[in-house]
Amino acid sequence: MQNNMAGMREQYDTALLGILQHEGQIAGFLDAMFGFLYRRTDFYRIMKQKTDRLGFPPGVAVKLLLNAYKQYEDLARKDEAEKENLKQMKEALEPTDTVPPAAVRTVEVPTSNQPIGEVSGRSPGSVDSGESTSASGSHETPQPMVTEDASRVENKPSDKNSEKKDQDPELTKQQEKFQANPASHNGAMRDNYSWSQTINDVDAQIKVPKYVTKGKDVKVVIEKKRLKVSYKLDTGQWLDIMNDVLSWDVMKEESMWSLVPGDHIHVNLEKKEERWWEALLVSETKINVRKIDASRPMSDLDDEAQAKIGEMMYNDRQKKLGLPTSDEKKVHNLLQDAWDADGSPFKGQPFDPSKVNMTPGGVVSINEDKP
Repeated sequence: MQNNMAGMREQYDTALLGILQHEGQIAGFLDAMFGFLYRRTDFYRIMKQKTDRLGFPPGVAVKLLLNAYKQYEDLARKDEAEKENLKQMKEALEPTDTVPPAAVRTVEVPTSNQPIGEVSGRSPGSVDSGESTSASGSHETPQPMVTEDASRVENKPSDKNSEKKDQDPELTKQQEKFQANPASHNGAMRDNYSWSQTINDVDAQIKVPKYVTKGKDVKVVIEKKRLKVSYKLDTGQWLDIMNDVLSWDVMKEESMWSLVPGDHIHVNLEKKEERWWEALLVSETKINVRKIDASRPMSDLDDEAQAKIGEMMYNDRQKKLGLPTSDEKKVHNLLQDAWDADGSPFKGQPFDPSKVNMTPGGVVSINEDKP
């Protein structure tokens, strides 16, 4: 549904592109858009009383902007994931050349400021097993999304019904179809509506006839655990298209809705607690939450977790560029301090890091091929 919405908006591309080219940058373009809303609409007007007919309740206008941004952010994230999958598939099909390691011998050194010890009695062609383990463990690719336990729902993971769902190929295929559609990502598509979710909120899109083009022809009532949606027929009567109990409680003050004329009513429900829903409505067939995308953006994490993941991403990027990681830089500095210490075989020589390799565990390998 959202892909169709994106296509519908292409009719404005020529006009918007003209504004963007005239402004020359995104900041100026956005300033023009918000300036228009300020001058010609009631977008920035705050409703102080329920009887006010113009403006929005406090915080609603901002949430409209965030919902619009999030809609296309999700599409962009999906596009990037598809590109990355294609790239990985392409790399997997390409042959790789195996380069034999250079002959090395190992030296055991402490990780403190003590001098380097004596060379071990291993043969020049051997490689220390500790180094191999560390090297292989350091090539894990960090993920900028944190995966949660998607089974934290009403049914327990050991439930036999859940196990049957996991093994049912039809249900698995159906959930994959839901996951591929942004309107039902982590949710489901039903006869007259679809819904998607994150760990914090639910987005429902309820279909309406093409003649429903004005907000006054729509009624949406959001309660703590009930959602009622109706629209006015040609005869003037009201038709309920949804009136049911929600699976879990929502914060009705933080929830909102909007009308996409002639297409659907978009309802955004703020969850009262962080959890994955198996269904939007209690009368609805439950989805298998084991098959959804339980990851969450880095921005949802605390500062310490974001810093750690940022360091992992930095190290992965450094490896791909053939540059030292943050740990390797620390080891390099430690090795430089010990290079000219008492007992070092390199004392008095200019520091040349290419002659040795040092693991974070404190094992130094001397390259025999280096003069």
